[in-house]
Amino acid sequence: MAIWDWIALITGILGVLLTIRQNIWCWPMALIAVVISIVAFYKARLFGDMFLNVFYFFSGVYGWYYWHQKKEEEFNVTHVPRKQIWILVVMTIIQIVVYYYILHYFKSDQIIYDAILTACSFTCTYMMVKKWVENWIFWLLIDSAYVGLYFIKDMPTYALLYAFYSLMVIYGYWQWKKQINA
Repeated sequence: MAIWDWIALITGILGVLLTIRQNIWCWPMALIAVVISIVAFYKARLFGDMFLNVFYFFSGVYGWYYWHQKKEEEFNVTHVPRKQIWILVVMTIIQIVVYYYILHYFKSDQIIYDAILTACSFTCTYMMVKKWVENWIFWLLIDSAYVGLYFIKDMPTYALLYAFYSLMVIYGYWQWKKQINA
């Protein structure tokens, strides 16, 4: 485990903790972890995860900007609008199919696992930027599955990071749910 993996672990955890608190500094913390992760996933031939982290980089910049723009107005946690649910499901399924073929073309490792988790993570990131409380439920499923993937790939620092994420999302869900109920 390289020092960079530990830096990714620490800044990744800080990013989630700050997200739970709805602190705008969650975005730069996450960006540090993302940049390091891009390199690690490339070396492990997890191209779906690598491209997902490229997406996380741009969504982190967008999220930082979006939350900054909303600071002067009320921008509270809400539920996913009902009419959005089927759109999210269909878009995720389409992504899975597209990513499967892309990852197969590039001879990625763990193609099906990688395609499903990558697609679900893209959708869930969108939900998080919108501050839809249900994002935390989906992150629990996604992050738990990533723990298994990183054990398969012998990436223990990332397995540990995603195990922490799995625990933190439960707390995040409770905190955001309290805001809705308040």
